[in-house]
Amino acid sequence: MSRHTTDHFHPREQDRQPKEHTDEFFFDSVPSADVGVRKALITAEQSDEPQASEATSEVQQALITAEQRDEPQASEATSVVRKALITAEQRDEPQASEATSVVQLGYVDFDGSVRSNVSCGVMVPADCAKHFRRDIYVGIRDREQGLEFLGRIVAGPFHTPQEQHPKSATVQETVLDPDRRQGYHVRGKIEILGQLTDGERVVSTPTRPRPYSEIYLFPDHRLQQFLGIKGDFYLGHLYGHPCVKVHAQSTNKDFLPRNVGVFGTVGSGKSNTAQVLAEEAIEAGWAVVLIDVEGEYVRMNEPLGDPELAKLLERAHQLQPKGIEDFRVYVPSSGSSAATSPLPFKVPISAFYPEVVADILEFTEAQARVFAMVTAQAERLYSTEASSPDELQRPYNLQQLLDGLMVSPTANGPSVRLLPMANEQDVSTAGVLRSKLLHLGRSGMLDWKPTAPVPELPIDELLVGGRLSVLDISETDDRSRNLAIAYVLQELFKQVIQTPMGSLLPSGEPRPPLLVMIEEVHTFVSRAAAPKMRAVLDSLQIISRRGRKRWMSLALVSQQPNHVPDEIFELANTRFIHQVKSPKNLDPIKRTTAGIDEALWANVPAMGPGQSLLTGAAFKKSLFVKIRPARSRRLLAS
Repeated sequence: MSRHTTDHFHPREQDRQPKEHTDEFFFDSVPSADVGVRKALITAEQSDEPQASEATSEVQQALITAEQRDEPQASEATSVVRKALITAEQRDEPQASEATSVVQLGYVDFDGSVRSNVSCGVMVPADCAKHFRRDIYVGIRDREQGLEFLGRIVAGPFHTPQEQHPKSATVQETVLDPDRRQGYHVRGKIEILGQLTDGERVVSTPTRPRPYSEIYLFPDHRLQQFLGIKGDFYLGHLYGHPCVKVHAQSTNKDFLPRNVGVFGTVGSGKSNTAQVLAEEAIEAGWAVVLIDVEGEYVRMNEPLGDPELAKLLERAHQLQPKGIEDFRVYVPSSGSSAATSPLPFKVPISAFYPEVVADILEFTEAQARVFAMVTAQAERLYSTEASSPDELQRPYNLQQLLDGLMVSPTANGPSVRLLPMANEQDVSTAGVLRSKLLHLGRSGMLDWKPTAPVPELPIDELLVGGRLSVLDISETDDRSRNLAIAYVLQELFKQVIQTPMGSLLPSGEPRPPLLVMIEEVHTFVSRAAAPKMRAVLDSLQIISRRGRKRWMSLALVSQQPNHVPDEIFELANTRFIHQVKSPKNLDPIKRTTAGIDEALWANVPAMGPGQSLLTGAAFKKSLFVKIRPARSRRLLAS
């Protein structure tokens, strides 16, 4: 074997030549006296008091003695370290007590055949194996380079016998024979998150930990600082570290304004995460508009009703069930809702760009052309009287389009009022177009004669800080639903462009930051339909990119990521990735999410309910988070 040159961890000279590199040799080569030294050093490093300086000096002397030791000197070093530890333990600060109880886990292993700049192997002795778990954070102290690293266990535990190859016949026989079983070691993989600095920061590093570097469980009280998970937006706790709370900062433009994606299979907890995002945004003074395609969120004004979840909420998160106080539910005039007092609404067809309507209703090229001609002519001919002084005057409504598209016989052949110069083919197309618009009217979503008494969706009332507005479109057909989504996005975006955040709205109130949440976004724009819905997709991209600069954020939720177009994935920079079992659903998420170790992706199909892989510019590194239960009530989707 090649000679290891480190001064701190090399085996004694008489042990070097005759001994082959085995796991026993690996652990034997680490000085036993250093166990006490490590604890004293951690205590000294975390202290500013005079006693700590004294402890540091003593520890340094003990280290020098231990590093150059023969047996008598090692004994002396141990004695000095004990005194340093006693000095540290007598301090009043809680960090000192915690520091002296840091749990040693193992050591950095030699590199195998698979090597990476951002990971290293770990080897754990049998008496520390109980502490080895995936997703926990560890510190790596490299005395040879004088550096300390922060890492996360991403793979393992893997087990190897101490003395022989795991596939040898002897080892295989001992597995089934309790009397012949031999000892084993635990191995795994650590993702190197960065180098720790004196300023309590994690920075990128051009190197990796050397073999024999010590690995210890990283103290919880330091993790929040290093991971950048402080703020007013409470999400849950760090998975594997239940005492480490995960927060974000609602005023950080790298968080919500960068847009959010929530992905996961049925039962993975994605709906709960969407609910938590809404609750926390409301608490932070945002206006939240939630487009509910399943009717799940229409009782969020009521507190959580599940007694077991309520106990968990209080025990693990110190929170009580609570409903949203400023809460409204809007429902299309022909629909019904499980909400206690839903407000009926309609949307005006004249507010849409003709190409957006053509995309959503899947018009042919001829139908799209005729529809553009018809709407332009209608705008010239009609002037709809506002039904009340508070309602906007619209150039035309759906009823007028239907009436104007009726084919009338004349001496010169059939004619259409809104197509005065139409040829025979256009007249035929107008008839088909009218049938489609008539079907659309029956949804009760648009402005025609049967919905005349129904008010338009009040966009101004959605833009109120601390208010949650739910659009329950669960009983609406897909095309009408998509028109409602497009209208809400378009009109809210106009308001955001016209009124900077903090400036006064027509209501006299300051314009708040805005979060628009779209459940099952793949039903709005799917991967298959994307080539035929360029106008809708382009509009969504413009709203996303320009809106985020003006504190308008989109949260896009989907249980079928495979059906979500890549253009929409690119909009979601902050991502909550819940359990996704199917490779075809996981692949598009992986393909569009950078900076995550491959070993972490292997954990996603096995995650439990509520567990989420969280990534985004607001966080220094990707995190595994156990999302807290929502405080408000959510109905189960049928």
